[in-house]
Amino acid sequence: MISSVPFLIGLCLFGVTILALPYYCVLTYREKSKRTLVYKLSLCALFVVTAFLSVAQAGGFAGLPGFLRMQLIGVCLGVAGDAILGASERMKFFVIGSTTFGVGHIFYIIAFSMAAYALIPGYQWFNMMEIGIFLVIYCVELLIILLAHPPFHKLFIPMFAYYAVQALMFTKTLGLSLRLFYAAPALLLLPAGGLLFVLSDYMLGMMRFKIHEKTPAFKTFCTASYFIAQMFLALGAHALLYV
Repeated sequence: MISSVPFLIGLCLFGVTILALPYYCVLTYREKSKRTLVYKLSLCALFVVTAFLSVAQAGGFAGLPGFLRMQLIGVCLGVAGDAILGASERMKFFVIGSTTFGVGHIFYIIAFSMAAYALIPGYQWFNMMEIGIFLVIYCVELLIILLAHPPFHKLFIPMFAYYAVQALMFTKTLGLSLRLFYAAPALLLLPAGGLLFVLSDYMLGMMRFKIHEKTPAFKTFCTASYFIAQMFLALGAHALLYV
């Protein structure tokens, strides 16, 4: 029998995240130091613990489905990307950190595709609904980017590839939850997390390439949406065990 206690603990950690975010947002806007990096990684630890609580919820690693193992790898890569991005403002760190995040997104895509294949009878990895969702999301992203004329330069192709991976990750979360939310309504946290992740990454890119100023409100929303997104994805993944 699957225990609901780990999920409830995850909800409590989500509450702690919400309470801790305002101080971190103020701190990171005022300074960029080792202290902010430590505080950031401490916040990351909350969603990492929440994600790994699925192991306890499944009764141990032996009972953990393969798709949740892929999701845990994606979470760990997200923390690694966070650490790299927070270590320096130099472009090299931005590229390496973003690449790490991109690989993490790919593991999320694999995880949610595996979940859909395992839980939805007759599921096809490439179906018309998800192709349509992906094309709409990606085309909107490209249109906004092109209208903004960002100075991507040599990073033009990598950034467009990153946004494609990002859009596909959101598509997989939405497609999965739309088919299964009747069995576990908490699955709606997955597309909510995916969308917030897309917005956070998009806003980070706008600030990095000086398309938008680092105003307090803009940076606060970018930061908060990222941590909430990771929490939503972690909690939503728990719900897959109830399907």
